[in-house]
Amino acid sequence: MDKFIDALCLQCGMCCNGVLFADVRPEPGDPSPLFQGHRSRVAQPCPAFNAATCACTIYAERPVRCQKFECRQLLGVRAGTTTPEKALRQIRAARGLAAEVEKLLAELGFNNPRLPFTRRFQRCQRVAEAGQLPETQLERLADLQLAVHRLTGLLAKEFYA
Repeated sequence: MDKFIDALCLQCGMCCNGVLFADVRPEPGDPSPLFQGHRSRVAQPCPAFNAATCACTIYAERPVRCQKFECRQLLGVRAGTTTPEKALRQIRAARGLAAEVEKLLAELGFNNPRLPFTRRFQRCQRVAEAGQLPETQLERLADLQLAVHRLTGLLAKEFYA
């Protein structure tokens, strides 16, 4: 079962790629190399996250918060309250919505992959609220807002513990 649980994480990566969290903050005395130089946080997507393999490149030295975090899908499979197959379906659904949000953000010009979704979406919202988004893009903005709403709802229900 543990191998399948590990495989869930390698199919997901949303706790590292900026979808679930905007940053990771150190716990007191955290020895992770990500916090060298007394960094107070590491912005997501995490610089140690390999998007191609969906794996952490410093797994043995990852931050303490990362070591402790388990999403609701992982907890459910561990507890036997959900099946690995159902968890994978939820992961695929969330990743699909995240890809839709990513695509819409890029179409609207907010495609900096070094920033988490939330920050890019907030910047897009501020530009729109300031009246600086071209009228031709307002329909795409509405699509983005709906996609973010669907993704946020799914993450709240199925991923945040």
